[in-house]
Parts: sequence; C-alpha cells; structure tokens
Amino acid sequence: MKRTPKTRLAGLALAVVAALSLSACGDDAATDAAPSGPVDLSTVTLKVGDQKAISIEVLLKASGQLENLPYKIEFSSFTAGLPLVEAASAGGIDIAQTRNTPVIFGAAADADIKIVGALSATGKGDAILVGKDSAIGSVAALKGKKVAVYKGSSANANLLLQLQKSGLSLGDIEPVYLAPADGYTALTRGDVDAWATWDPYTAIAEKEIGAKSIATADHAANGYNFWVAGNKAVDDAGKSAAIADFFQRYAAATKWSSDNLDTWSTRYAELTQISVDASRTTWTRSIKEPIKLTDQVIASEQEIADAFTKAKAIPGKVDFESFVDTRFDKA
Repeated sequence: MKRTPKTRLAGLALAVVAALSLSACGDDAATDAAPSGPVDLSTVTLKVGDQKAISIEVLLKASGQLENLPYKIEFSSFTAGLPLVEAASAGGIDIAQTRNTPVIFGAAADADIKIVGALSATGKGDAILVGKDSAIGSVAALKGKKVAVYKGSSANANLLLQLQKSGLSLGDIEPVYLAPADGYTALTRGDVDAWATWDPYTAIAEKEIGAKSIATADHAANGYNFWVAGNKAVDDAGKSAAIADFFQRYAAATKWSSDNLDTWSTRYAELTQISVDASRTTWTRSIKEPIKLTDQVIASEQEIADAFTKAKAIPGKVDFESFVDTRFDKA
C-alpha cells in the first residue's frame, strides 16, 4: 500500500497531550567535575531517550560509535521533547536531547532534572510555513489567523518570538495545538492558515506540498538544543562517567555526519521514511554541533523563558541557570 504524506509523518510523531506532572527539583548545587575514582562501567546501563526526528541511536550506529562500548545503552523512543523531560525527571531515562523549549517547560514545572550539555544549530529549520498559494507573506499578516503549533516545542518559542517582533501576541492569533503529523494535514487541507514547525517536518512540507516559509528561528530565537538528565543519573558515579563518554561519542558521530552527508542523509531517510531530498535539506541546515554551556547560552535561554512568562504560557518565572550543570563541559 502506498504511504501518504500523513502516514509518513505519523511515523515520526504521534499526537501527545503534554501535561507535565513532575517531581520537585533536588539540590541545585552543581558539581564542578565528574565523580573521581575508579568506576566499573561494565555494570552500568545508560538509558537514553530518543526521537525519530533526532535519531540519536541511528546516528551513533551509522558512525560506528556504538562499537566497543564499555557500558550498556538502552534506547527508548519518544514522540516529542516534553515527554522526554518528564521521563528524565521520573527516572525512566537517564539522558535525552531536546530542542530549546521543552527544557524551559520542564524547569517551569520544577522537574527533577539538570541541563548537562548544549548543542548549536542554525535555527533555519524552525519555520512558520504557509501553503504554496497563500497570500500571507509576513508574520504581521497572521493576525486573526489560525496557526498550528506543537505546544512546548521550539516551534512554539519561534512563533511566540516572531509574533512579538511584529508587535503581536499569541492572543492576536488563534493557536491550534497539534502534533506535527496533524499540523501537516491541517495546513495541506487549509484547516489552518499557517504552521509553525521544525526540521525534518519543515523540509518535508517544503518538498512535498510546496509550503513557503515566512519566518525562520535564526532571525528570532536561538537554535540551541540541550542534553537533559535526571538528577539521579547525574548524582550516580557510574551513570555520570557513562554520560561523559557518551558525549564524546556523540560529538564524533556529529562530525562524521557532517563529513559524510550523503551517507547520513540516506540512512536517515530510510529510518523516517521521508525522501532523501528532504533528509539532505534537513541535515544541511540542521546539523547540531556540541558546545559548552556558556553564560551566553544560558542568557539566551533565559530570554526565551522570560518571553513565555510574559505571555503567561508557563507558571511563574524560570531561573534557567539553576537547572544548569556544567560538569560535563570538559567531555
């Protein structure tokens, strides 16, 4: 049976109503360095949360970085960033990678987590899209319009910040909170006037239905991604040592993907069942490079958190820095 764009996207994401019921955050004091002393990594199992849209497992496999591991890794697949944050907080996973917004929503809910790593990206794959025949040509023209977006995602932040740049607020549009597969369908059918999303969904819509971008995150929000870990994992000597090694392997895998774009694009396309063209577009503009958790990174995230607070989209004010643990920057 021929797979439709809807079913291909459904393979990437399912509808999730994200309601964080997270446990309280523990001690905010960060350790300056990873635990010292001998650690028997052969007894350690690192539980890694993954998304098909991020594809940590397939990237590590394709690049050979899962060979000769001194510890075990268990990968679990999730549909979006907020469920990953919740799972890390509850101890269901040890570590996961999310985009710039789920960690803010987690911090706002006092999740039992630490932000233990950062990655840079261009933000060009985070976009507000309209149909190919749409007369809407700017964010300002979205006033009074229906805009699909996944709540608590980086697309949510991009939409909020783009509206603010144009002198608008979320109250000036009609947000329609949908998972990516449903957002794609809504835009295709004309049920919404625009769709705020991220790669690979942006690339898929551009290639398959000729969707047009009217704004990208590189002109409003940061393109950062973050590694989030549960406090129990960070405080465990064996898990902490495994995380440090894992970060080195991920950095090597990222370099491999940049150096072998054709191979990586093909593998990713096979996994997600999207076109190689859309895959190549995604990884040309959305490669994520590991960076340190600098003051600049933290300040940039604080600005996004403050924007959500101002919009009353999260409870209270978030102190993002209090959730940051820089002990793994050396890795």
